[in-house]
Amino acid sequence: MPAARRSAAFDPISPDLDLDALVQQTPNFEYVTRISCDMIDTQGFEVFEKLVLIHVIIGGKPLVIEGFHKRLDEWTFTSAWLQDNHGKKFEQVRNLSKQSNMTLSIGHYLNNISKLTNQWNPNNYRDRDRQRLYLKDIDCPEVWYEKLKAVIPPSIFYLNESTGDVGGPGSVDEPNPHGTGLRKGRGVARAGDLMSCLPPTMRADNLMCYIGHEGTYTPAHREMCASLGQNLMVETSGTVDLDGKPTKPGSSIWFMTESKDRHLVSEYWLSTLGHDIEIEAHFAQINAWKCAPFTTYIVEQKQGDFILIPPLAPHQVWNRGTRTMKVAWNRTTVETLELALDEALPRARMVGRDEQYKNKAIIYFALDRYSDLLKRVDYQKRTASHAPEALKSSPKIRQLQKDFRRLYALYTRLLLAEALPQNPREKMKIQYVPFDSNITCSFCRCNIFNRFLTCPSCIVPLENGEEDTYDVCLECYAMGRSCKCISGYRWVEQFKWQELTDKHERWRKQIIAFEGGLTDKSPQPLHMERQYSKKHPLAQVCQEQLRLRPWNDPKKPPPAPKLSKDADESRVNVNGEVVTTKKKKPLVIEKGHMKNHISNYPEPIWKLGVCKCGRAYGYGSLWRAFDTAPLTVMEDPDWQCPHCQKICSCGKCRKIAGMQPYQPTGTVLGYDTRRVADPRSTESLVDFRQSNFEWVKKAGDDLPAGEETRRLSRRVDEAEAAKSQGAALDDAHYVDEGDNTPMTNGHAESSTSRAEASPNDIPIDPLLGSLPPTAKTPQRVPHEHTGSGENGIQNGDDDQPPYRFVAPSALMLDQRQGQHQEQHHLGGGFTTDANGIVFQYPDPEDPDPTVPQYAPPQVEHRTQPPDSTDHGKKRKRSDVLQADLLDPNEANELYHKAQVKRTLHEARRNNRYILAEAAMSGRSLSVKLQVNRDRLSQIVSLPPAQTMQPPVRSKPSMAIVQSDYPSPSAKKPVPNPLKRARIERDDNFSAKKGTLHKTKKPLQPKDPQQKSGSKYMEITSESEMEDGMDLDDSRAEKEEPKPRPLPAYLARKNDVGDNEIPKELSSEPKYRPSRRKSTLVDSAVDSGPDPSTRQASAKEPLDEATNVAEANRKAKLRALQWDQDEDEDDEQEPKISSEKHAESANDKQSPALEPADMARVQQKGSSSVPSKAKGAAAVAAVTPSGVPKSIFSRAKKVRVMAASNVDKRHSLGV
Repeated sequence: MPAARRSAAFDPISPDLDLDALVQQTPNFEYVTRISCDMIDTQGFEVFEKLVLIHVIIGGKPLVIEGFHKRLDEWTFTSAWLQDNHGKKFEQVRNLSKQSNMTLSIGHYLNNISKLTNQWNPNNYRDRDRQRLYLKDIDCPEVWYEKLKAVIPPSIFYLNESTGDVGGPGSVDEPNPHGTGLRKGRGVARAGDLMSCLPPTMRADNLMCYIGHEGTYTPAHREMCASLGQNLMVETSGTVDLDGKPTKPGSSIWFMTESKDRHLVSEYWLSTLGHDIEIEAHFAQINAWKCAPFTTYIVEQKQGDFILIPPLAPHQVWNRGTRTMKVAWNRTTVETLELALDEALPRARMVGRDEQYKNKAIIYFALDRYSDLLKRVDYQKRTASHAPEALKSSPKIRQLQKDFRRLYALYTRLLLAEALPQNPREKMKIQYVPFDSNITCSFCRCNIFNRFLTCPSCIVPLENGEEDTYDVCLECYAMGRSCKCISGYRWVEQFKWQELTDKHERWRKQIIAFEGGLTDKSPQPLHMERQYSKKHPLAQVCQEQLRLRPWNDPKKPPPAPKLSKDADESRVNVNGEVVTTKKKKPLVIEKGHMKNHISNYPEPIWKLGVCKCGRAYGYGSLWRAFDTAPLTVMEDPDWQCPHCQKICSCGKCRKIAGMQPYQPTGTVLGYDTRRVADPRSTESLVDFRQSNFEWVKKAGDDLPAGEETRRLSRRVDEAEAAKSQGAALDDAHYVDEGDNTPMTNGHAESSTSRAEASPNDIPIDPLLGSLPPTAKTPQRVPHEHTGSGENGIQNGDDDQPPYRFVAPSALMLDQRQGQHQEQHHLGGGFTTDANGIVFQYPDPEDPDPTVPQYAPPQVEHRTQPPDSTDHGKKRKRSDVLQADLLDPNEANELYHKAQVKRTLHEARRNNRYILAEAAMSGRSLSVKLQVNRDRLSQIVSLPPAQTMQPPVRSKPSMAIVQSDYPSPSAKKPVPNPLKRARIERDDNFSAKKGTLHKTKKPLQPKDPQQKSGSKYMEITSESEMEDGMDLDDSRAEKEEPKPRPLPAYLARKNDVGDNEIPKELSSEPKYRPSRRKSTLVDSAVDSGPDPSTRQASAKEPLDEATNVAEANRKAKLRALQWDQDEDEDDEQEPKISSEKHAESANDKQSPALEPADMARVQQKGSSSVPSKAKGAAAVAAVTPSGVPKSIFSRAKKVRVMAASNVDKRHSLGV
């Protein structure tokens, strides 16, 4: 199971944190060394490269170069430029609160970044439900790349191919990219980034941009594959944004460490905080950094600050303010490749971290490229008649030769690991697949360079026709990681073995040539290297394991366990009770099995490491109890078991005189790789999910929180020993730029001895000498080594140790902050230890057995100082803290009592007091009751009780930003289907011109028996209709008419802020006055009847013919009004149902017109009404409803009439 321990909780940083006060008050906090970018131009690139090499790469300390914002284009590196040019691009934004991704466009994110920032304040910054959206790992724009390339020093920029000078030694003529002809290229030198040696299709694109707001962060991590990190802050928010809105100044707080403390930091994360730093899932609290037994380097990165991150140095970042925009990339050098093969890749393989940089392939292609450069130099030495000495004494060329030698040593390691045993009797069939750098291990996801194993039985066909094979690297298979078949694999290689060995020999001769001949230190041939090696190659180990491990058919079910035939023995005691005793079964060891020395249980031999003494140890016990990996046992033919080494820690061997039980040197939390590995995977030798806490307890090194364990103390001593060596330039690996002596027999002859190099010897920035003194770096003075492995601590004053383990109140900046922390983190599964670090405890009601139940650490009273050999001794307090606080033990005990009381009070409120109290005290909840048989039978016969589940109250969502990515399930607009409509020809109306004929004939009543001239035609609502035709949708009678939207001028007026204007008009047509003066409308209105006459005539009964005549008059007036407003109102009006208008006309019952008035209106209209209005009036004349559709729906002028309306017209004689 995974590690069953408490783990430190996430505790965010307050927006009002005073960083300067924090650094000044914390002894182990220091600011990172800063230099100015202007001093690089003053001192030169060579001196700057030497500073980076000594201070960052070898010394392992971070460095900040400030002032680049003055050189960046102020118009390009802005959020406005990014929004204008890439605002519509969708990216995956990390929601840190929910640990999930959401799709947002860059423009949508930048528009809402102020809202995401303003939600945080000093009172709610610990709220876990608020959004923390971090736009990270997005591709850098090409324009930014070109502009950064002209500003950043070439040796540390992304994908730098050469650090040589233009026209330097070894340069050749090359085409001029900015004009015609040729120009001198760069001289021969090593590459600033070895990733550039790969073909372009194999390179990893790691030039990324990061945009964050207040509260976003990057958890503690190391740079991938031990590479060098570069991070430049290109833009931050100020006090006012471009649109005049107030913003908060942006910056980023970096918590950094140095490379030589990497093992100490890793152990501190595992043993104290309960997290694995390789997983990159925990952001450490400020209190955790305060109590750390190493120096923490602090950087407040502002605009223009360029940070250089050492390899394998853990660090974390917290963003502040409204907006921070960074550009970051990584570089690979010879030093990082060595660290990657030794440390980074094995650690990444354990947790299944993806390898993107293809380190083994970089070694191969870098050697190939460096070989061509050295051949060019050798050719120029033989053919050039001038300056041959410059080629021999050039420091850059000699440094290239040293890097070539180091890469060759790494390449030799790769070939030795993949070398198979040369057995002429056994001819191995190896499948060949051309190398394309895309084959990765199905278990650990690391990139595979050449040879690997593939399972022929676990091939899954994909939908696209390809096959998903199960490929496993040699390192994983040696660890027992494979598919469920376990064995039966086939060998595959991506390079011909003969091709690799031929290049190895060719490069060996090249090294001997430029070193001046064959010497004792010259590289040996590959077959000689194999003979000198005392260990079996990795490929040979895998070949032997393929023979030992059985093959399992994944299609067959697992075999059922064998049932024992021996029955238990039963007897009756003196009280007449039946007592059953189990028979002691004899230990039977089957064929192919051996007894495990630790568990004393027989297991298959292929799962055991067998010693020559006959004892067998399980690989799981060796891994957790003795820090021994399975490959260490398999590759050593003379391996000795822990019993033979006198370090066995099992129960029997502890009693043997002279046996010194082994104590684990590190903490193993265990990690469940099933979430990242292929679903077909399994672990057959070691369950790497298990932790080594049981073995740590047996060794007596599981001390309470706040006390330094022997594991941590050992790492502190190792870090101090590494720092004492300093940052020196080794003559075997580096060349001093000022030394022009050529190489002879692999060494550079120097007239003066090189002293230890230091960054202080490089006068990059004169202001560095005037910086205020930082806090004293704590130093350890080792005491005499005891059995417990403890060491003393000294920090200038014997009574004041640098690493204090004190009460939380002593670590707070002020009392208010401490009270706020207790209020938010005590109870509900969270607690705080003696160092002020917030931990998360499991829920007592959690049914998951993998999560343990822990109580707060118990503090033990001490009446006298502990003995020097006591493992549980506490650190001393400083004199300043003793004057203001209680005794450390007493203060911690009072604090824990109060914390336990508050936790139980919180549990009582949630009706979980009994479970919480039992879990914290370690008591069992099992209760035995004496019940007679009759009562027990009644209880059993009762129906099961139904538990009442409390109502689940859903919390209101606090999401501010939602994804603007279009949903793939959104319905696309479907074109309207064909409709069958009935139309009738109107001789008095021209559909083409929409005007009345001048020679208009009066309408004659038709014979009812005569067939109408109507016909049917198929139309669609989206087709182009003839002018003057009205569409009668059959669905109009069933659907409610929709209100008309506002015209354009009203919409514009409403946007200005006129709240009195409605957002939409009523569906009922009403007369509205024209927006401009019109004599036409006034004359038409004046020609109507007197209002008093209309009011009097409304009371009289009306016949249908009079209603139609009045409707015609109103329709003509509305047609005139529409025609005058047509130029200004361009919006298409929705269709209005004819049935609605018919009901409206019938309800209102307009008064009838006198014949004289009717004639006057017709005469007025025929003389002054425009032709288009006349056409609309003609249409209205044949429509019995109050307002025709064709007037409101000018886009679809198709007049469709129902059969009932046509018959009504015939009957009325219209």
